[in-house]
Amino acid sequence: MLVMVLVAASPWAGAEPLCPNHPLRVALYETGFLYFDGQGVDKRMVDELTRRTGCEFEISAPPRARAYALLESGQIDIVFSALPTPGRAHYAYYVPYMQQRFATIVHRDVPIEKTSLDAFTADTKLRFGVVRGVTYGGVRDAWYADMLAARRLELGATLPTVFRMLKFKRFDAMFATPLQYEKELADANMRDQVRIVDWFPNEPPPSRNLALAKKNFTPEQFKAWTAVVQSMHADGAIKRILEEYLSVDEASKAVLKSPPRTLPSR
Repeated sequence: MLVMVLVAASPWAGAEPLCPNHPLRVALYETGFLYFDGQGVDKRMVDELTRRTGCEFEISAPPRARAYALLESGQIDIVFSALPTPGRAHYAYYVPYMQQRFATIVHRDVPIEKTSLDAFTADTKLRFGVVRGVTYGGVRDAWYADMLAARRLELGATLPTVFRMLKFKRFDAMFATPLQYEKELADANMRDQVRIVDWFPNEPPPSRNLALAKKNFTPEQFKAWTAVVQSMHADGAIKRILEEYLSVDEASKAVLKSPPRTLPSR
């Protein structure tokens, strides 16, 4: 599905204008309240960026692994809701715009004494579900790598698919944020079939970023896009968008506690 949005010339235009001579090709993450049925937090972000920059946007929602491959090759200009990794830093600039903690969603068929991180990890019969191409940041990625080495992962192409796999007990637990699991659990009618726990309470919440293709943006353009996002933080636009889909408390938690960086990722 492609959505085309066009408005007047960008007020941010400078020596190197924000808007290229083609529609900005952006990949949204079709999951939970981030993007669904042409709506969601990231679609509202596109609407606001369109209003502020005057750029034309072409929206698609490819599987996550493909989105990053297209970003690396320059066939996609921006991936929304991106999590930074060292591997992606060589082909993407990051502009953070919100944050959310990952919870662990555990099927209720797992005995309660096995729902802690240590107990789950120790039971080699228990399996974990993930979206292909997705990372989680911090110690979660190190734990994920251990589960991959132990062949205890079940992979799905999209998060709704992975939630359905959990519903039918293809695996026993998975990671998701409130913006993801609140909608997905309701859609799958499985809220009473899971427990929600926090395996990494001391980990800071990872940021969600605009990932800009280095093949298609200069460092100066990256700084300009960062300034646009900073303006959305400064006037509360991002918080208002989050409050459309989250409780006031959860929206406040999702607001970044420090402004986006203004220097390119290394």
